[in-house]
Order: sequence, then structure tokens, then C-alpha cells
Amino acid sequence: MKKTNYLFFFVMTVVWSMTTRASNIEVASKEEVYDKLTLLQPGDTLFLLDGIYKDIQLVVNNTGEQGKPIVIIAKNGGKVFFTGDAKVELRGQHLVLKDIYFKDGKRNPAEWQTHGPGLVAMYGSHNRITGCVFHAFDEANSAYITTTVPESGSVPKYCRIDHCVFTEKITFDQVINLNNRVKVDKKSNILGEAMYHRIDHCFFANPRKPGNAGGGIRIGYYRNDIGRCLVDSNLFVRQDSEPEIITGKSQENVYYANTFLNCQGTLNFRHGDKQMALNNFFISSDNKFEYGGMFVWGSQHLIANNYFNLKRTLRTRGNAALYFNPGPKDSEHALAFNTLVVNNIFDDNVGYDINFEPLLERRREFATASDLEFYLPYNIILMGNIFSNTQGEKHQVFLGNLDGNRLEQNFSMDIHNARQIGFKEVVRSENSQPYSPSAYQGYTVAQIPDIPNIEGVLINIQHVVNNGVVGRPLTWDDVRPEWLNDIPGSYAHTARLDEVTQRRFDRVIKDRK
Repeated sequence: MKKTNYLFFFVMTVVWSMTTRASNIEVASKEEVYDKLTLLQPGDTLFLLDGIYKDIQLVVNNTGEQGKPIVIIAKNGGKVFFTGDAKVELRGQHLVLKDIYFKDGKRNPAEWQTHGPGLVAMYGSHNRITGCVFHAFDEANSAYITTTVPESGSVPKYCRIDHCVFTEKITFDQVINLNNRVKVDKKSNILGEAMYHRIDHCFFANPRKPGNAGGGIRIGYYRNDIGRCLVDSNLFVRQDSEPEIITGKSQENVYYANTFLNCQGTLNFRHGDKQMALNNFFISSDNKFEYGGMFVWGSQHLIANNYFNLKRTLRTRGNAALYFNPGPKDSEHALAFNTLVVNNIFDDNVGYDINFEPLLERRREFATASDLEFYLPYNIILMGNIFSNTQGEKHQVFLGNLDGNRLEQNFSMDIHNARQIGFKEVVRSENSQPYSPSAYQGYTVAQIPDIPNIEGVLINIQHVVNNGVVGRPLTWDDVRPEWLNDIPGSYAHTARLDEVTQRRFDRVIKDRK
């Protein structure tokens, strides 16, 4: 009897181990992908062998588990191409798509639209897109990646997009859209659910389009949405798609340690209060075009430890590094107020450092047309900031009335009216990095107490703020996929497309009109 029991348990143990052991499966065509897809279990990996997977329709309904995701990956990064009429839908959870190159697409433009599902659409939670490249894919207007609310209405949460490259997108709509509604609902009293997504270590370089045609990232739809998303450690180089590089259209998002180099737009707190911009670098290395920093709508924001150094600023916005919107409260063009601006370094910006009245007449006209009360920004608290200048008396730190705003313990270097403003003079050490607080003799980083963290965003906000600017601007090597040595295309380097891509781009714009 005992021998029978031992044999039974031995057999069951073998069966259990066979059914729970992760499988590595290799495929060499889209047909083989379809054949093996339904067999994938938690912990399994589907390796795509080198080749072109033209017209692949990768719809994954399988679900992995925490710590045991289902992974779909190129066997060799950079040698698996999704082309033609391709699309990816991650409808399950705990799914990973890795090291795929999207190029030479040919989707039917009539079947795709802006603000709809993207080329890669994540419908489930805990999914990840990593190490993928999207280069000038095709002429169908859609985002490259979206989180998309499925028919069930369940909002995707805790997804991650990292170490991806987005270059020369010639179509309309954002590069990435993070959605917690099927569509915008500005009248709803029900808050859109928090999403808790993360976008990190990605690279963006995309050409300018006419109008508000879709920038790099949109988070949510309107001020009644909750984001709680983290956008960190990304590199934007000539991300010029539209005036809004990132448009934060939801509450409680954090933008941390990103670098914006030679970008003809701004990081926008567009809709939604209680957003944070921490330790970002807004810089230009040339004066070929006009470049941007931040544009702020709404209230209860924190703008801390950012570095601004712009050789030319955006004339159409008001020639500044940082803009605070005038207008009616809680509206389409919401007033900026009740915001803390602390420990930032404004280093020799050509234009104003801070503009408190951008687009002033347009905002007055909007308030009148909407029958709403118009306000100028107020209770903007500036503390522990450095304002540096080499342009002499022609440089003005502020544009607009400072009445109702507070300046406390700010510092300056070679600002001609520093004493009248109340700045304390500092001196920068020779051969030092201008974005390092330690380079400024006489400077003290402001210590701000009781800064709350954002639920679901794993950053100690107060610790970050009270250390001042840290680190350095990011480079290509900091964010690129391991398998990709060079930036695709020419736009990131020259602000120009090659002739073939430019002709395609012209066709897209013509068809849009």
C-alpha cells in the first residue's frame, strides 16, 4: 500500500512540475505565432526568430501572473520587424512585448483614427512594452502606443513603457496616449480612475506638424481624470510635433528627471491639478529655432529642482522658460494659482525666466466669450530659485505683475535689478557645471516641510525637493535599447527628414486637410 502511495505521489509530482514549468517556444512566421499564441501560459516566453513579420495581427488574450508574465520577445533585438498592416493588442494581463522593430507599415488610414487604439494597444493591466522601436511607421493617423479602455469598461492600470524609441512619426495624434475613459467627458462629476502607469527611459524625436496635431505624451483627457502616472528618465530631442511636448490632462502626475533638448514646445500641466515637475532639464544647444520649458494651468502644483537654459524662447507663447496661465478658474484655459516653485535654476534664458501673463489678450477674450471671471496668476510662491544672466540689463527675470505672488529667499547672479526684487547675490565657481547647486557660492537649497507623496508613485518627493537639482542631462546611451547603437533617421540630428520620409509626411498633411 505504501509503495502504491509513493508511486502515486511521485507521478503527480512529475505531472505538476511538467505543467508548471515555463516553456520557451520559438516561431519563425506570423502563422507560427498564431498557432502557438493560445498555448502560452504564465511564465512562458515566445521567441520570434529573425525576419519580417509582415501584416501581423498580434492579439493576445492570454494572461500571465505577477512574477510570471507571458513574454513575447525578439530572439535577437533589432532583427525582428513588424511591417505592413500590423497591429498589437494586449488584452490579457501581465504581458510583455520586447525588442520589436516597427517600420515600413501600411495600415489602411480609413480604419484608424486619432484618439482611438494605437498601433500597440494595451487593454489589460500590468502590461509592459520594452526595448521596442517605432520609426516613421506609416501614414495612418493614430498613436503608436495607447492604454485603451476595453468594451467591459475596466481601466488598464500599472502598465509600463520603457527603453523604447519613437522617431519621425509623420502622422497625427500623440506618440503615447494613456486613457482612463473611452472618450473625453468634461461634464462628468465622476472622476476618471487613477491609472498608475510609468513611462521611463524612452527616446522621442518627431517632426513638427500643423496645429495641435499630437505631441509626445497625453495622460488622461480632462481635469476630472486622475492620472497618478510617473514619466521619468526620458530623453526628448527635437520632439517638435506640436506646442505641447507632454500634455498632462489629469491630476497627480509626476514628471521626474527627464531631459528636453532643442524641443519646440513645452511640458504642459494642461488639465488637472496637483501635478509635479521634479529635476527635469530644459536645454538648448543651438539657436536654430525657438525652444520651450513649461506651461502651467491649474493649481496646487509643485515645480522643483528643474534646470532651464534656453538660447531662444517661444515668441508665440511669450518668450519665457516658464509660463503661468491667466484666465478663469477651473475652465478649458484654467488659471494657474496656488503653486510652489522651488529650488529651480534659471540659467541665462534668452527671454524672460517666468511669464505671468502669456497669451494675455486671448485669455481675456476667452473669459468674456465664456462669461467667466478673469484672473491673473496668484499665490505662486517662488523660493530657493537661482536666476543667472550674462545678457546685461536687457534681461528681465519676470513679465507680468507680481502682486499676489510671493518671493522668498531667491538668489541671482548678474541680475541688474536683483536688490529691488529681493534676490541674494551668488557667484558661480569656474569650470563648474551650471546645473549643480554646489557650483553657486552663497546658495542655500530651500528646505520644504510636509510635502506629501503621490499615491502609487514610488518617489520620496520631499527628499528629492530638499536636495536641489541633482544629476545631469540624459544622453542617448542612457535610454537606448541595448541592441540599438544609433538613433534612427535624421530628424534628431538635423531637424530635417530625408527626402522619402518628407514626401510621405507631405502626403499625410495634404490628406488631413
